[in-house]
Amino acid sequence: MMTMKETPILTTPRLKLRPFTLDDVDRLYHWCGSFTTTQYLFWYPHRDKSVSERLLKNWLRRKRNYSWAIDDGGGAIGEIQVIKDLPDQGFEIGYILQEESWHQGFMKEALLAVLHFLFNEDHYLYSYEETDARNLASRHLLESVGYEFLGLKENVFISKKNETITLAQYRLKKEGLSSLLISADISK
Repeated sequence: MMTMKETPILTTPRLKLRPFTLDDVDRLYHWCGSFTTTQYLFWYPHRDKSVSERLLKNWLRRKRNYSWAIDDGGGAIGEIQVIKDLPDQGFEIGYILQEESWHQGFMKEALLAVLHFLFNEDHYLYSYEETDARNLASRHLLESVGYEFLGLKENVFISKKNETITLAQYRLKKEGLSSLLISADISK
């Protein structure tokens, strides 16, 4: 039986990471419908707002994993979520941020808060991430918070995009995050 997970509110100096509501559908479509923000993700942009609305309703109904709206005080600017539980108390995170909010450190701030919660409150032991090797911003983000680069996996077929890519693989153990969090101002 699948465990229901209630997404807690997390706060950082500039952000509130909160559960999504139906009122977020326009914002969600803004980044999920963008060819720029979804360029290196493993799915096509949403063709219209109804796709975003169906996805959001599914998240709210199923609550299978944690799913946070990244809110800068003016509304949701992106999302970060646990997309998969892995063996031996591991997890994989997915994230996306609207283009207007890029290069301001928002995603790093959100990711550190989520990692802190998952490792220290929910007792996960490691994170494993895969990103399109061409997604240099995502790779830089992972490396900046302490993820170890494991290598490249060539010729990976992404069925939702009918495309073959190279994946960059990363791993972060709970112990690897502690030094970064000492200087971070993160609270629940």
